[in-house]
Amino acid sequence: MARKADPAAVDHFVRRFYPTVEQMVHQQLAGDIRMHRPWLRSRFSTGDVVQEVFRSVVQDLNAFGGKTADAFCGYLAMMVRNRIMDAIRFHQAARRDGRRGQPIDHTPVAEGNRTPFDEAASQEELTHFLDVLSTFPEREQLLLRARLEDQETFDQLKDQLGYGSISAVRRAFYAAQAKLAVQLGETA
Repeated sequence: MARKADPAAVDHFVRRFYPTVEQMVHQQLAGDIRMHRPWLRSRFSTGDVVQEVFRSVVQDLNAFGGKTADAFCGYLAMMVRNRIMDAIRFHQAARRDGRRGQPIDHTPVAEGNRTPFDEAASQEELTHFLDVLSTFPEREQLLLRARLEDQETFDQLKDQLGYGSISAVRRAFYAAQAKLAVQLGETA
């Protein structure tokens, strides 16, 4: 089994799921970046994202607690979505950083009455949140992001992350959320 880090099992695992992950990445990139963020198109490659997902999954196969191929595909889909969102945030921040040498416009922007200063504070909070979250085990990261960012249900997460019951995933989420709150408070 691939969980025991047997090279042949890991190779079989990658060969079996690579086309599925590649298709997921391609569809998400086509639907999001190519349509809504064309300026990012040259910074993304399907192959790079797929490799990053597999590197992360192979590094910690024990983070997945499910037992079926469908549950594992759901787990991989969450990994793909999170990797793409992380990369988008990274490139958007780099794009904003490139504009920092320009004069600051203190007029409110179109979204409500948010100023560029408000946006910078929000970005700092997001960066802090992602830094703290990156210290968590992969399964907890996926659980927290799926609930907090994607607003997925406990029932969906039970299958995607391989929990035994809805109450088990709920308990795991609330425990991880409490741990996150404590760590965010300690490093603030």
